[in-house]
Amino acid sequence: MSANFQHSSLGELKGNVGDGTVQFLGLKYANLKNRLAAAELVEGYGSGAIDASKYGPPPVSPVGAVNREFGFIQHSLPIPDVPTHSDIEGLNLNITVPRGPNGDINSNSKLPVYVFIHGGGFAVGSSWYPHYNPASIVKLSAEKGKPIIGITINYRLGVTGFLSSEELRNAGYKANNGLHDQRTAMRWIKKFIGGFGGDPDEITAVGESAGGLSVTMFLCSKEPLMKRCLSTGGATLLFKPIPLAVAESSYQQIIKAFGLADKSPEERIEALLSLPVDDLWQKVPLGALLLPAVDGDTVPGTPDFLTVSSKEDNVAFLMPGRKWCNAVMIGESKLDANILAYMGLDARKANIAQKFIHSVNATLASHPSAATALLSSYNITPSTPDDEALLSILRFATEISFYAPARAFAQGWPNTSESKFFLYHFNEGIPWPGRFQGEAGHILDVSYLFQNFNEHLNKECRELAKKFAEDFIDFVNGEDPWPPVQGQRLGARVYGPSSEGVATKYVEDGNPVDVGRNDRVLKLGELAGFDNILDAFQNFFQGQ
Repeated sequence: MSANFQHSSLGELKGNVGDGTVQFLGLKYANLKNRLAAAELVEGYGSGAIDASKYGPPPVSPVGAVNREFGFIQHSLPIPDVPTHSDIEGLNLNITVPRGPNGDINSNSKLPVYVFIHGGGFAVGSSWYPHYNPASIVKLSAEKGKPIIGITINYRLGVTGFLSSEELRNAGYKANNGLHDQRTAMRWIKKFIGGFGGDPDEITAVGESAGGLSVTMFLCSKEPLMKRCLSTGGATLLFKPIPLAVAESSYQQIIKAFGLADKSPEERIEALLSLPVDDLWQKVPLGALLLPAVDGDTVPGTPDFLTVSSKEDNVAFLMPGRKWCNAVMIGESKLDANILAYMGLDARKANIAQKFIHSVNATLASHPSAATALLSSYNITPSTPDDEALLSILRFATEISFYAPARAFAQGWPNTSESKFFLYHFNEGIPWPGRFQGEAGHILDVSYLFQNFNEHLNKECRELAKKFAEDFIDFVNGEDPWPPVQGQRLGARVYGPSSEGVATKYVEDGNPVDVGRNDRVLKLGELAGFDNILDAFQNFFQGQ
């Protein structure tokens, strides 16, 4: 059922009335002069009613990628009707508002807002994915008496989002379009959410995986982009931003793949702006990295454990958000790195133990005792079977790329009444049949959080999902869902495993064993430095 709503600034909008909510879909937040141009904030939609009853086109990315994401979760949901992707019209967002007692929208209610930024390695994903739909959690928030507004956004990915080179920058095309898009969306929301009944001063930026990395990068902005920040399954240290020299190398690989190597810079850029849209994802060579690059703006430098875990500012990677962000929450899952099996490690599974041993010994050549301790801690020997070795490597990757960074953030955050930090650990296993059934894999926490798989869960799993969502709702409302971190006592919420009778619990001291973690990676970090241990995995993952 549709409903017309009069927005004080945007005019008449036609949305969808659902069970306790109204959704406005495909609202354009930025215009693009061309596919590589800077996003320009949309100030209005002109005269006449705007149809916001259907999803807008997503930015360019591989078609059908949602099915791969369902594969990671090991369960699927019905897919809505969505237009084909677009290089120009993809910067849109979706707003879900709770209906009042009379079924209407109170534009004066000043409700807190969350903005979800999807993951996908900056290559895939979109705001329309059904497991991100805010309708269920927004309805739950109203039933709980703490109504919130939920928003999902699109941003440019792959070539249009992260291609950069000296000749592009000289022609006026900035690096990191995708990150600039995200910030433009946050500004649009801050400017117009009041007309939907939202409070522009009560915005929580929420991100998962690459989206989680993105919202923690917001903390590097001098401009307060949100009041609160929640990152799950990936924060700033998930992987390092690439230097501009690496971005340049990727550009040259792509130019060659597109058959433009013998053209002038002007001709190359003209071709990049006019190539068929599907070439932008079908013809990109696998080795070309299209990731956030150190630009001195959205990415001011290269973060490391020492900087993130220290309360002292470091000019090499400043985080002004430590002063203007009221609260940060970071969570991670017990086998978050299972995603990396699908993203490259499966292809290298043959004799993977020996490859890993060789790479670790090379990276930690100046710390041989740490290399020995690492391999011993994760039971990896030259004779370890491939499947067993791969799973051990994924456990190591999880602990150094997700668990240790979450702790580092907690240690470095101000941890005051004006700037709080909340830590959680997700231990609920994938309940559905498949490769990682029983493991707390990547993206599962999001599928639980937004309540969109509830009909496919048993009673115990639904209870855990609801408690997780209720904590989230409290956080978005500016409340403390559990005690924040105090000093170096890394008190944390734990979710699951429900199979062991645990829905949620709070662990005051954050002891690794009590939160369902192993302390081996913490010992390795103390032995050789966390950045060196992280390099041991990242060098291996990158084929070194």
